[in-house]
Amino acid sequence: MRLFTAAAVAALLATPLARASIYGTMSNFDVFNETETEVHGAEIELEGIHPEGVSRFFPAHFANKTISSYDDGAGSFGVRVVYEGYNFGGQEFLAPTVGQSTNGHTCVGTPGCEHFGFSTVGAQPSASNFFWLDVNGNRIGSGPEQVPVPTWSYVANGGGNPILRAEVEPVEVIEQKPDSVWMKVFKTEIERAVDLAELMSGNGIVPEGIGETETEWELLEGGKMDQAEDEIDEEKVHAIIRRYEYYEYTGPYDEENEPISLFLDQDLPEPPAGELGQFISANMVAANLAPPDRVYGDFNGDGLVNAADYTAWRDNYGSEDHYLADGDDDGMIDDDDRGVWSDHYGHVLDAPPAAAGVPEPAAASLLLLAIGGCSRRRR
Repeated sequence: MRLFTAAAVAALLATPLARASIYGTMSNFDVFNETETEVHGAEIELEGIHPEGVSRFFPAHFANKTISSYDDGAGSFGVRVVYEGYNFGGQEFLAPTVGQSTNGHTCVGTPGCEHFGFSTVGAQPSASNFFWLDVNGNRIGSGPEQVPVPTWSYVANGGGNPILRAEVEPVEVIEQKPDSVWMKVFKTEIERAVDLAELMSGNGIVPEGIGETETEWELLEGGKMDQAEDEIDEEKVHAIIRRYEYYEYTGPYDEENEPISLFLDQDLPEPPAGELGQFISANMVAANLAPPDRVYGDFNGDGLVNAADYTAWRDNYGSEDHYLADGDDDGMIDDDDRGVWSDHYGHVLDAPPAAAGVPEPAAASLLLLAIGGCSRRRR
């Protein structure tokens, strides 16, 4: 056991408490069924985290959602989320369809595609994979769908502002096979943390306009990393939000299955004719650099904790999908959330409670956030 002297303890207490390096990350994405077969289920594999690290899931049109841990015994572990029992408008399967740009959440209410989402607190997956499932619950295709999710990391920057890095690695389905994709990125930064349910286009915080374009077009190869960096001004921005759009690359390849495109050698404003294929997916992601501001116990979103919030809690008891009624951010509406409501009855605005899932002080000392400049590099 490590012992601290009284002087050391006093020094620790006198040190201002740093914000957690990355408080939480989110991914909210649309994906079309382009498998040419009926889809009856879906699977999300989150590598390198445990179930308690996942705080929320966005509701999808499936009757059942099963969350389990996996461990291959060779050091690879994670969380597997399986969706079964598709039902949208009475349709029991997701029919094949051609993708089209959705701004990130059109599939919440559109047949032929689906919307999924998850958020983590205090941990994030080292990789994320998405699969469609057939009627027997088997994965469709030879590998994951092209729904890359960025991995966020915080790095020191000498004596300057720290750097928040987002790395995207398109799926390499089969080694040395054509797998390039077009990527378009929009970015914004705001002075407060955000919640998973907010990452919906049209709500004012998700970047959509031309003035928020970070990367107009970029041609990426499967299995090769792309990186974006944001210099952090910790006094201003507490969340960075990006919207990624992915499209098929339909241009030529050489004998090594490397893409051949004028876009790689010339500064072109858009993909050359005949090289931009159909839309694959849109992914709205965010990294929170502080806990979200909210009125704890306000389960109906009216800004006041009162009897109406008890009704919202009661009506959603046992649910994992009603975000506001999850007062302690553990992903389940249960008796502990009623305690949050009771403790905050009559309140209008509170500081976040000391809930499980907040990173340890050692990690917290790494970061204080917000954002100033941004740079990108093309491979």
